[in-house]
Amino acid sequence: MATAFTDEQRREAGLSHLDYMRELLEKHGDDAKLELHSDHLRSLLAAASPDKR
Repeated sequence: MATAFTDEQRREAGLSHLDYMRELLEKHGDDAKLELHSDHLRSLLAAASPDKR
């Protein structure tokens, strides 16, 4: 079930997820792995959206 975030909260969460992914790649390189759930995907899409939706 999706968490009730505002658009801005979802965007901020997505930016945080991207930072975490950068850290994983830096630490583990090509062996980095990550499992994403639908809320993670929604946040990442919100962070990447040019209209901030």
